[in-house]
Amino acid sequence: MWYIIHGNHFEYYRMKGLFIHSMMSSSKKAGTYFYCALTAFIVMLICTRSSPLYAFNNWDDSNSYFTVGKSIFKGLVPYRDLFDQKGMMLYAMYGIASLLSYKTFAGVFVIETIAAAAVGLAIYRIYSLYVRPEISIVLMPITCACIYSTRSFWWGGSAEEMMMPLFMWGLYLSMRYFKEEYPREISYKTLLIGGILAGCVLNIKFNSLGFFFAWMVMILIADLTAKNLLISQRLKMCVIHGCVFLIGMLMATIPWIIYFALNGALYDWFHVYIYLNIFVYSEKLPLMQRIYNMCKIIYNHMFSNPYCGFMALIGGISFMVMKSRWIEKLNVIMLAGFTALIIFIGGVELQYYSLPLWTFAVLGGIAIGRIVEYLIDNSIYKKRACKESTDDENTTPVSIRWHVIRITAGICAVVIAGIISYTTSMNSFFMKYQRDDIWVYHFTDIIENSGIENPTLINMGCFDAGLYTTCGIVPTCRFFQTQTIKISDVGEVQDDFIVNGKTDFVLARDYTPDYIDVHYELIAHESWEQSGYDCDFYLYQLAR
Repeated sequence: MWYIIHGNHFEYYRMKGLFIHSMMSSSKKAGTYFYCALTAFIVMLICTRSSPLYAFNNWDDSNSYFTVGKSIFKGLVPYRDLFDQKGMMLYAMYGIASLLSYKTFAGVFVIETIAAAAVGLAIYRIYSLYVRPEISIVLMPITCACIYSTRSFWWGGSAEEMMMPLFMWGLYLSMRYFKEEYPREISYKTLLIGGILAGCVLNIKFNSLGFFFAWMVMILIADLTAKNLLISQRLKMCVIHGCVFLIGMLMATIPWIIYFALNGALYDWFHVYIYLNIFVYSEKLPLMQRIYNMCKIIYNHMFSNPYCGFMALIGGISFMVMKSRWIEKLNVIMLAGFTALIIFIGGVELQYYSLPLWTFAVLGGIAIGRIVEYLIDNSIYKKRACKESTDDENTTPVSIRWHVIRITAGICAVVIAGIISYTTSMNSFFMKYQRDDIWVYHFTDIIENSGIENPTLINMGCFDAGLYTTCGIVPTCRFFQTQTIKISDVGEVQDDFIVNGKTDFVLARDYTPDYIDVHYELIAHESWEQSGYDCDFYLYQLAR
């Protein structure tokens, strides 16, 4: 009887303890998510021109994505009806953003913030592999600020920015496996998630797939070096793991295959997104010249982004010398090397291309975290706190004190992240501009006051400069903007629109289009400084 009563009491308290532990664990997890979201909101509020603190995101690339994205929900099909060269998943994200706000970048800001929060959470998880969580939670906001305030971030909304959560979570999964699970076989769940991440990169900007190529190669190396298995068993494991990874990639691609098949545009998708990007867009150079240019570009980008460049370089070196298994070191070398190789082997040097490289800035954070952890463990205050907790039966005051210190440190880290963002970001100066200061809104007022219902527009001599966004115009020309890719169709189609007066308005930058005087008259002209050089925008209206 005594055993039954006390046994029931024991079971009651055991279950109660498990319940309390579960509640505390859930609360801690929710707190971490909130902390990452808060960090992302503050950093993105400052670093991206899509933020409410800025009058407008006047980056032509972001406006181009926005125009294609919103046109999807108006029945137009990318590549077939509108020519642009990024992946369908990027346009879908911008399309969703347009549903939140059709004429502003408010919706894009929401998506950028969600992406940054996912990056922050992955950074926290990576740091927690190597240092205690309280140090990770302090390092995470500072690392986010360093990454998003680089010149590589540019003006906000790039394809590279949208892929950052994919790279950071891919890095976490890979580092976790080789640190905590290898030489055990990798789980199918991790492989499938890795494949899905790779599939998303494939459908945003496929020339960034070098990271996930190396990711899968490292899994195959892990399989081939597995102990106590015959070579036939190892090869069989390689094939199975490769297939699971490819299934994940296919899962991320099937929705777009279905979409283009239903719209009869599979050929257009492949021709524009794959063929033209590979065989027309990149430079034609000898292999050695490509390698030399690639090294030169990476060198320049590291010095253009000194914080992240230094963290990645020094962090990588420290990771090589720190106590860890050889395969962990090889994993980091392979991931970083192939990321840089595939991105820059084409010879295109644009600032925002290097953003994926700063995924490896976390290596510098790991080095800093380990140093801080060592100093804390050997500090006088830590020893005194341990002595107090040993001498005093009631350790609650010490626990509360350390809890307060952790919270205070976390708040300070977010504040520091905000300061780094504001003082380092190349965009913060643009906060001084108001709506009435920007030429695109002057032209918008002219078009909206023209009395023309559902006006049409074409961009000549420039990418999408923002009028499609601010006026809410859906393009009627496949080449709605002038492209940098060297194909003759662009000029021929645009000239046909001008010669035959097929559009209500024409926006030209820095030149007068041929035959423009036949059907159009100049109604506005403004000069503007953009990306370090002066340019002139001309607005023409169809003469009635």
